[in-house]
Amino acid sequence: MKLLELTDSGLFCPPAGIFIDPWRPVDRAIITHAHSDHSRWGMKHYLAHHDSAEVMKLRLGAEISLETVDYAQTIEMNGVKISLHPAGHIPDLLKSD
Repeated sequence: MKLLELTDSGLFCPPAGIFIDPWRPVDRAIITHAHSDHSRWGMKHYLAHHDSAEVMKLRLGAEISLETVDYAQTIEMNGVKISLHPAGHIPDLLKSD
């Protein structure tokens, strides 16, 4: 079984049963960051970084099913280890000087 495959709904990880930044509604979605081209409405369940939560809830609705994790925190889905890391183009607006 392939670890990743491209489908009509986006990049899919069959062993974990989860899509990465899907562009059509799916059951389970990893959202790499809250930009509108990555975070779309209609998923049954979202997994994203903590810093994406507020923006996603403002854009997609407060009632979305959302689980958040820290950067580099490893979670396991059906034997597949998954972790999120900074995209490198998201300003850190939460830091204070």
